[in-house]
Amino acid sequence: MESLIDNESASQQLEVHAARIRSSGILARSTHLHSLFEYLYQCYLSNKIPKELEIAIEGLGREESFDVTQDALVRVYMHKLRRKLDDFYDDEGKSLSHRLQLPKGEYRFVLQPQDNNIQQPVNNVPANTFFSGIQITPRFLGGIIAVLLLINLALLYFWPAPTNLNQVRDSTLWQPLLTDNKTTLLVVGDYYIFAESDNGSNVNRLVRDFDINSPIDLASYLQLYPEQAEHKFDISLSYLPTSSAQALNKISPIINNARNPVQTIMASQLTAEQLRNNNIVYIGHLSGLGLLSDQVFAHSHFAVGDTGFDELVDKETGTRYINARGIPGAPANTQQHYAYLSSFTGPANNRFVIIAGLRDAGLIELANIVSDSDSLKVITEKNPSLFFEAVYQANAVGQNIGAAQPVSIKPLPSAK
Repeated sequence: MESLIDNESASQQLEVHAARIRSSGILARSTHLHSLFEYLYQCYLSNKIPKELEIAIEGLGREESFDVTQDALVRVYMHKLRRKLDDFYDDEGKSLSHRLQLPKGEYRFVLQPQDNNIQQPVNNVPANTFFSGIQITPRFLGGIIAVLLLINLALLYFWPAPTNLNQVRDSTLWQPLLTDNKTTLLVVGDYYIFAESDNGSNVNRLVRDFDINSPIDLASYLQLYPEQAEHKFDISLSYLPTSSAQALNKISPIINNARNPVQTIMASQLTAEQLRNNNIVYIGHLSGLGLLSDQVFAHSHFAVGDTGFDELVDKETGTRYINARGIPGAPANTQQHYAYLSSFTGPANNRFVIIAGLRDAGLIELANIVSDSDSLKVITEKNPSLFFEAVYQANAVGQNIGAAQPVSIKPLPSAK
């Protein structure tokens, strides 16, 4: 991460923003908001990216026994602080050249240029809103879900499973997992969706908000904003990236040979206890890791970049791997798609295999690699360590995507 205190002017600019925000009264009389702001401000000065539990204990004064899986306090107040900052820069801070930003899904400040003259296209749809403006009745909503299920089943049917299973299972990636006695959980990265209504009856929108990742998060949010209770509600719905169908079909036959039965759950349902007591195989987008994120990045050589989960940064070399965004209507040109693969052990000596694409194309190509014996041999040849992490790159010209190749393979310690 790029530090704000690399030079004196940057440090002074940060202090200007902090002082203006404090004096504006935008944080009102909320002790939690003031405490959270000051804690994140000090973390940014010291170039520290805190974890959710650290924020709860050090920033909001909770006990060390605080359980982030059961209490969404941190995420709720991050959401509230983000909105307060938006209000500040929409009004009093509008004239400033830069602004303090809280990237969605992250727990840190970034200082970014602010251009108030940029106009969004009139047909631009907010990134966290689906079917915006469409009147969705329960019957129509059921139809959507049924269609999505049929699509996934069709994808599973037409994409063949691996044919060289014995060689794949004997690889250094899968063999340690398959000979272990612990139960294996196949964790699929999903995204929680809640419904919004303008009139309290019909569902008008399905919303994906990166600050609200479960029914517990939504309930906590509504406790803070009770006036929204008539407009936002849980419908027990989440969605999966389309690439997950192919990846599941490739990987499920491999791990179903484990000594104990394999259980499949959604990432949004994963608990801290399950994380400690089971072997974990994760399939999905990097942004869908949920509780797994701390485990994955605790001793990783990589960090999520300033632009979010579309970017990985090598902490040792500074190399940045930025995924192509695939803008509709853009000319066909060479783009890069990235994926992340890792194998490591957790605190209870349980094993983790993480198969994550930064976007759909990366996940599809990575699923092909981890289910092919020849591709798995390349990992062993380039890095003999049993536990490792790797970044893969697939080049694309227009809609044509080439096979992914490893651009970085590094060893990881044998225990976390």
